[in-house]
Amino acid sequence: MSVPRGNYLDIQFVAQALDHIQQGVHVVDLNGRTILYNQKIREMESMEETDILDKRLVDVFQFHPDERSTLLQVLATKKPVLNVKQSYFNMRGHEITTLNDTYPITVEKNVVGAIEITRDVSSMEQYIGHLGSAPSNLSTFDHWTDTSPLIKEMIFEGKKASQTCSMILLTGEAGSGKERLAQSIHMERQLGTHAFRSIDCRSLPTERLQELLFSKEKETHTEGPSTWFINHLECLDLNLQKKLTQHLVEWRKESRMTERPNHYPILTLSEDPIDAIQSGKLDKDLYYTMSEVTIFVPSLRDRKEDIRALCTYFINHFNTRFQTLIEEVSDEVIQLFYEYDWPGNVRELEHVIEASMFAMDQDTMLLFTHLPHYFRLKFEDPMSSKPTLDSSAFMVREGKAIQALDAFLQEAESYYIQKALQYHDYNITKTADALGMSRQNLQYRLKKNNLIRQKKSGSPK
Repeated sequence: MSVPRGNYLDIQFVAQALDHIQQGVHVVDLNGRTILYNQKIREMESMEETDILDKRLVDVFQFHPDERSTLLQVLATKKPVLNVKQSYFNMRGHEITTLNDTYPITVEKNVVGAIEITRDVSSMEQYIGHLGSAPSNLSTFDHWTDTSPLIKEMIFEGKKASQTCSMILLTGEAGSGKERLAQSIHMERQLGTHAFRSIDCRSLPTERLQELLFSKEKETHTEGPSTWFINHLECLDLNLQKKLTQHLVEWRKESRMTERPNHYPILTLSEDPIDAIQSGKLDKDLYYTMSEVTIFVPSLRDRKEDIRALCTYFINHFNTRFQTLIEEVSDEVIQLFYEYDWPGNVRELEHVIEASMFAMDQDTMLLFTHLPHYFRLKFEDPMSSKPTLDSSAFMVREGKAIQALDAFLQEAESYYIQKALQYHDYNITKTADALGMSRQNLQYRLKKNNLIRQKKSGSPK
């Protein structure tokens, strides 16, 4: 729709109108600065207007090194990008997944900005069960690779817990497989496939969480008992945690008066419970109420003997999904996987395998060159025969081939931040001020570059 000259609408008028739309709307100018950001997308991305208005996208959101914002892509190409799924991180480090339709905005044939219409894939997946269509293929204990003693112990405890009517608390780092374990317990209890309901406390607004957690609707939504999987409780508002405590106490009383409850709570924490209580993220009464049966899910770095079997499992899974014929992962890549620390745990390995298989053509073996670009930057190509530079060159290590520019810049960033941390005695606030960035931005870069573990003593302030 064209607007006659002299009738341009006030931007506040437009902003208020967009707040009534049930899809996310994000508008940027030619420089990638946000000028409109409606209520729906604020809920999706757990952000406030003040966090992003008049700021560049790249200063607020973090994208994988080999990916680019669809808004910035449209600004560069001046062509629409439709129906693209995109994952990225907000300024608090929370991952968001959206499905985008993005268009250039033109005035007198000149591109002056871009507009993105967004559907929230991550939140839809988080409470898809509430909408009546739970995942059709849930994990079972048969899907677990049980090479390592830690996983064998976890499977034993999970099967034992599934024979009880108790609520269950799963603890372990994000991405370690807590939801997969919850699904396995659900299936071991012989509950219906469509009776697994998942709620993620990280990104849903408080009002929506209250509706999902406490609405009577959940007790009559399916025929027969169901599992209510409540993920990342440390991110739940403390007032809702207290209300959930009361709800679970009542559930326990009712469950003891019947042979089979209407629903089975399985809850998770991605932080150490004691640390979460001391930092004020977790209500102590809630923890004591829900920790009657607690199962620990180990991180991938503590069970690296499972890596090869996990790779085989994911390759078979994605072969079925993508209709491909990949057979195996090369020994060189497996060795790199053993050396890597996997801060994103099993989920990170799954994403690396998925992205690698997308990059393969007719090959049947996954090689180093197939790995995602951002992941390859963490290593040198094990098959590389390029000559190395003299060790006196800046930031070039002895025996290491010359780096790509992106890798060099990443290493330079890591080096400089580490020196700044040391100079300010690992005080996060002072270091962030000295580097001219926000605490959140610095925390993200510390995590990305795995720097915080390198401190000699003390904790970041």
